[in-house]
Amino acid sequence: MSDVEKQWLTTKEICKELGVSSSTLYRLIAKHNLPAQKVGRLWNFKRVDVEAWIKSNRDVSSKKIFGLGIKDKKYSLSFITCGLFHHESVNLANLFFEFHDWEKVRNIVITDNIFQTRTISTSKRYCSEIFLRLKTLNQTELELLIDGTRQEQGYLLWLAVCRRYKLISEFAIEVLRERFLSLKVNLNYEDFDFFLHKKMEWDEELNKVNSATIKKAKQVLFKMLRQADLLTTNNTINSSILSPRLIESISSKNREDTLMFPSFDIERNNREL
Repeated sequence: MSDVEKQWLTTKEICKELGVSSSTLYRLIAKHNLPAQKVGRLWNFKRVDVEAWIKSNRDVSSKKIFGLGIKDKKYSLSFITCGLFHHESVNLANLFFEFHDWEKVRNIVITDNIFQTRTISTSKRYCSEIFLRLKTLNQTELELLIDGTRQEQGYLLWLAVCRRYKLISEFAIEVLRERFLSLKVNLNYEDFDFFLHKKMEWDEELNKVNSATIKKAKQVLFKMLRQADLLTTNNTINSSILSPRLIESISSKNREDTLMFPSFDIERNNREL
């Protein structure tokens, strides 16, 4: 390797040196101004600039720089409870704005059996799952979830799932979005399998998950992608069309969350931030 080549690092090399995943790397670029240059669809990093960036950020905790609110989370697969919960989530958001009390909403859901489940335990499980997702949305996002179009609602619920689950957010950025930007518009179970096996190499707990749970997780994830209108029934990735008010509802400090969506327009917008 020549001296000139050593001056520049690829995405894979910089991830290895910083000890982060590619999804975290993209967030460092978007949120913490990690110096990077894009040639075509590939990111390149000048070693001297990266070293200067690391030195200038030493006063910031590693959790703030590398965590970005998701690094410390374990890979959870509890999303296999069901799908996107579109209708149920909008109803619960409406109830929350009526009573401004999540616990009261929970009691109403269970007492009135709003989900029409056969058992109370199932109703409680669904309620807890939806609450955890909705609580990742800010006030403006919740308001848009109630008043927005069906497409905007689907995108917001997908965003909530990504914020709730580390595995899904990394899949959205590393697989869904990257395949779309690379003009590989088909997304199949094999893509998830390859992605998951890479994660298993670094995560002992994830490596212990049984095959039945993995199969269910895969099925539910693809179901949610279709419900969010990000994937067609024949597994073609849909380009995301985020409305101006949806983009506006995502606060500037969380603007990197737009990386969860496959879109060339979003890619251009993020470069301009």
